[in-house]
Amino acid sequence: MARTIKRIVWHTAAHGRDGQAFDTSAAQIDQWHKEIGWNEIGYNVVIRFNGTIEKGRDPNKIPAAVKGINETTYHICFSGHGDIAPLTPQQLESGIQHTIEMLRKYGLVEQFLKEPEGLIVMGHREVNELVRRGLAPTPTTKTCPGRLVDMDSVRILIRQRLTEPSTPAYTYNSQAAGELFQGLRQVYAAAKKLNLPEEAMQFLNQFRKQPEVDDAIQRWHAAQR
Repeated sequence: MARTIKRIVWHTAAHGRDGQAFDTSAAQIDQWHKEIGWNEIGYNVVIRFNGTIEKGRDPNKIPAAVKGINETTYHICFSGHGDIAPLTPQQLESGIQHTIEMLRKYGLVEQFLKEPEGLIVMGHREVNELVRRGLAPTPTTKTCPGRLVDMDSVRILIRQRLTEPSTPAYTYNSQAAGELFQGLRQVYAAAKKLNLPEEAMQFLNQFRKQPEVDDAIQRWHAAQR
């Protein structure tokens, strides 16, 4: 049964050493969490340094990420360590896109825009603010998603995307857009025949979702009707 989601929470894997952050995979985190006695990875997705999104725990299952509010939250974990290095540009872009997708999926866009201080999108450490407001029972001592991840800036970027959609900066050409669409279909078909790993397929999906690519294909489809 689908869960009722009220908030989307950002994390980093806190995986680094000697000033270097590591490109942690969902499989690694899954192993860590099983070693501490959990059934599986606690997060719903993991976003790698190159922006690739790896699946974690099924969103319809209760995650294990922020004690006291897991029943109503969706959790995004970024590879690396937010106290050592900021998110890569690819991670930030992918994280913003995925967060917007989840806001739309769970019907949270209007509430997010109405309540800029409502922490509909929040970092793990901000659970302390929910505790202060009486909206969560358990505080944390963690800095997650890290001192170098500015959640206020993240929320501003998401709000801008939702309220000020920009026109993709590219030169539209109907023939080229059609060739792009047909070419992508061929690439997807070939990738399936090759049984490429899921990470490669996710990379293709991320390319297809780029604003310019999506806009060009949508305009081409509209012209064919």
